[in-house]
Amino acid sequence: MEPLYCQKTIDTYNKHANENTEDNGNFPPWEAFLMPYLKKGDHILDLGCGDGHYSKIFQNAGFKISAIDAAEVLCKIASQKLGIHVRNLRFDQLADVEMYDAVWACCSLLHIPRRAMPDAFTRIATALKPTGYVYASFMEGEEEGFRGNFCTFMAAMTEESMQTVLSDIPTLSIIEVKRTPCKYQAERQWIHFILKKSAHTK
Repeated sequence: MEPLYCQKTIDTYNKHANENTEDNGNFPPWEAFLMPYLKKGDHILDLGCGDGHYSKIFQNAGFKISAIDAAEVLCKIASQKLGIHVRNLRFDQLADVEMYDAVWACCSLLHIPRRAMPDAFTRIATALKPTGYVYASFMEGEEEGFRGNFCTFMAAMTEESMQTVLSDIPTLSIIEVKRTPCKYQAERQWIHFILKKSAHTK
């Protein structure tokens, strides 16, 4: 059984951290999915921030940013880019309580097995203020495992599997789902979830 947090995936990101640049077109404007739910000055946690690309966009738009990533090298790159301390943490090490207006998890939670996601989303819910929002993106599908020639683990997601993940987290609910094409695999698409935290149970 795959470990909940795969060191091989983390090592791959550390190894190739300096090979990815913002000029290669790898960063579509997905920040637009979360922006309508925010107001200027809101505090966003970038969960699995990578090199800090999206954090920088939110920062420039007037939001307060905190960020974490499991890859130490990426934390250093993002810290320099953002001018803040980016914490080197896995999702299961997140212990913040009611600190954030929103959590941004762009193509990051997909790197853990689906069975680890209820814990991750419980921690996200705890980290959010009493009302707050979550953006999370995944490759749409049912499979999970190592991807072809990539040395990284990926768990795809559907609306139904996300509902299952959230079934024991009564404060989080799906309020919007969007899909965009995957430019690397013409037959695949990304699925984007906006979740809302509420004190009301489902």
